Amino acid sequence: MADDLLQHLSKEQGMEVLAKYRKLAEKKEEEYLYSKASFSKDHSRLDGPQYDHRMPYKRDVDRILHSKAFSRYVDKTQVVYLVDNDHITHRSLHVQLVSSFARGIAEILRLNLDLVEAIALGHDVGHPPFGHEGEGYLSALSIEYDNGPFLHALQSCRLFTEIEPLHLGLAVYDGFLCHDGGMGGNLLMPTFGKTWDMHAKDKKQKKGNPEFNPIPGSLEGCLVKLCDTMSYVGRDIEDAICLGILTRNEIPTTILGNSNREILSHLAADVIRNSYNKDYIAISEESFEALRTLRRFNFKQIYTHPKLKVESSKIKHSYRIMFEWLLSDLKSNLKKSYIWTNYLHKRSQIYLTDTSHVQMVIDYLSGMTDSFFVRTLEKIIVPKKIELF
Repeated sequence: MADDLLQHLSKEQGMEVLAKYRKLAEKKEEEYLYSKASFSKDHSRLDGPQYDHRMPYKRDVDRILHSKAFSRYVDKTQVVYLVDNDHITHRSLHVQLVSSFARGIAEILRLNLDLVEAIALGHDVGHPPFGHEGEGYLSALSIEYDNGPFLHALQSCRLFTEIEPLHLGLAVYDGFLCHDGGMGGNLLMPTFGKTWDMHAKDKKQKKGNPEFNPIPGSLEGCLVKLCDTMSYVGRDIEDAICLGILTRNEIPTTILGNSNREILSHLAADVIRNSYNKDYIAISEESFEALRTLRRFNFKQIYTHPKLKVESSKIKHSYRIMFEWLLSDLKSNLKKSYIWTNYLHKRSQIYLTDTSHVQMVIDYLSGMTDSFFVRTLEKIIVPKKIELF
């Protein structure tokens, strides 16, 4: 009994010490961060605050890093799929590049580095196998089966709230939802003061209108939204040169230069000059137009290059085969189905009660890595030798 009391007192005393140090860290934030940055004291978790030795956005970063979804990034396509080259960018590298680039700028702008990192590392977890191409195929099937469009930004929020709940902060989920559409303009003014209800309305509007381009509620979210595009344009050019489908001489001449290093260096300096001590994130119109020029070039010369699309028809057909087989099997066999044995038996009762069969199949497919998608297709479709004894 006495030992239990001592242990209880020791834990309480430990929490008091941690609370004291957190207060000191929060005070340091208030002294250092820009007045419109995201402060730890304003961190909003839907189920209430949680405390340990970490600041709340750092806690969110750690939860993302330790998630199963983050582990699957390593075999998720960025642009190039089914190519045997270890130097080509996958999602795992892309999100780290976005994080590093955005944090470098955020440090100068005196923004919350942990929030920037959390948004950057988690923003693409909703991507299905084979990148944006796979997203298009899955979305078409979702619409065909009256489930509305599939959008990876929405799925990133869904994954970390309903499938693998991490209980992250509002500004993090908001950053996920709003991260794409960074080329909508050269100035991003945050929708400051967002609430959980506003976030829910944004998700509903995005589901109803895929072209809806919500603006983040934080400067950090706006920075990641812009840095996401900046990070992939030059990197995709370098990958294309590495693969031999592009030469550096073919890159359009712009003020940004013709290498990833030059592009990022110019853009970082431009963002800092145009955003320092401002209530928005911006780049100059000249740099924005140059970025648009390179992005259009990439779409024409890289993203739709015939040599990278030789397997497209097979992938599209494979999505339909697997989707329809899994859905039919689930409806017919329920708890004896393939998807129940390999996915649904691990889900919460709330998920099982509130989720339609179509959405269950979409969640399962979208969470697959590229190679797991192929292995699963082989397992459920390709005939195997029958062993009688």
